[in-house]
Amino acid sequence: MRLMTSWQPSSLTQNYSKQLAVLALSISTPCALALCPGDIDGSDSVDGSDLASLLSAWGTTGGSADIDGSGLVDGADLAALLGAWGACPAVVERNMVSTVTVNSTTARNSAGAILQTWTASTGAASIAYLKPDGSLVRPSIHVAGAYNGAARGGRIQIWNSAGTMVNDLIVSTAEFQQHHDITLLPNGNFLCIAWEGHTQAQGLAAGRTTLTGAIWPETILEIQPTGYNTYNIVWRWSLWNHLVQEANSSLANYGVVADHPELVNINYGTVNSGDWIHANAIDYDPVRDQIVMSSRNFNEFWVIDHSTTTAQAATHTGGNAGRGGDILYRWGNPAAYGRGTAANQVFFTVHSAAWINAGMPGAGNILAFNNGDRAGSANDYSTVVEIAPPRDANGNYVIASEQAFGPASPAWSHGALGAFYGGPTQCGAFRTLDNTTLITLTNTGTVFEVNAAGSTIWTMTVPASCARVPRYRQVDGLWIGP
Repeated sequence: MRLMTSWQPSSLTQNYSKQLAVLALSISTPCALALCPGDIDGSDSVDGSDLASLLSAWGTTGGSADIDGSGLVDGADLAALLGAWGACPAVVERNMVSTVTVNSTTARNSAGAILQTWTASTGAASIAYLKPDGSLVRPSIHVAGAYNGAARGGRIQIWNSAGTMVNDLIVSTAEFQQHHDITLLPNGNFLCIAWEGHTQAQGLAAGRTTLTGAIWPETILEIQPTGYNTYNIVWRWSLWNHLVQEANSSLANYGVVADHPELVNINYGTVNSGDWIHANAIDYDPVRDQIVMSSRNFNEFWVIDHSTTTAQAATHTGGNAGRGGDILYRWGNPAAYGRGTAANQVFFTVHSAAWINAGMPGAGNILAFNNGDRAGSANDYSTVVEIAPPRDANGNYVIASEQAFGPASPAWSHGALGAFYGGPTQCGAFRTLDNTTLITLTNTGTVFEVNAAGSTIWTMTVPASCARVPRYRQVDGLWIGP
């Protein structure tokens, strides 16, 4: 069946809206685990100054005085403030540092002092993550893997909170190999991006016009550990099922690229073999059950539906959004789907796409690091951008006919010519529980935190091969972050 019709986002069902509401109430969010509810002025104490701020904001919608996040400053917020009266509790904080040149991951405070070290037998593929119980999950290099590209991984190692390794999983076969990033799921599983090998003949048969060898598009695997060295793949998405091309009308995936922003043009880009997409980060939104993934070679990030079955993920229908495994939203380089030119490109090498968690300002938006590796430019600079995807009342991503996905500009950004440059590889940013942004510059091993106004709060030096640093805080006995 040829893909010849224009694409428009479908509406979510009423049932899905109810599912979202239930999920939003059931998950533990940073808002529900507030570090110090009522400390409106950030003084580490709930006192008369905070009470005065709340009373002056009485009846207004939102803002820092809306302690319970209900959208209205009212009696419930007053009760929360009075219930937290006094000094704020001490908070344990960890900034997690992994490097590809050292076989260890360290937890450090904001002064750079090492609080705990986990030692492995191989270097890291990307960054490590803490589970709420304090166990550590880290993608690592599998030296015997069949795929050898940038930030190769293929091995997922897990340590318990005491520092004992409890899982050593080889996520590498002749068919696929994990690389770069992973993300943890609320059910205890994790998602990882992996290269999926296709021969030169398969690539040409799919409509690629320039190919000199095997091509490695992306697949996403949901991994469920079952033992020390064993696991199940309980869900899978493959980009190979969502291609379009307008070079060969005899093929089933033939169509006008600009009519199908939900698909990936197999002839986009200059890579003629191997790592075609170069995905480098993956993150999960439990409220919408969606995944965001950033692509270095396409200079954009993509959102796909995780609520599908594996069978539905290989098609264009099914799942909460009704689109199967098609791309629901993409941003950064509309020329990649035929709805823009070089003048419309925003990302010049993008890394670190991540959702802003529920309970934080900007919840549901996407944060990304724009390295700024501009072709021929002697004055490169980096920026961190927050994108607010346009959605309708049902949660669908909105795109006008023949237009690119919005918004036209970020909701928030930090960085400008002469400010900072992280180099062309790695780097990243995370929003924190304090409504600050933690930024990592890989080329210089610099980690710094900025507030919403863009002012730098503190700076720390880490090894220069560190991809990015997430922060965790222990609240009510659970590690929350990044």
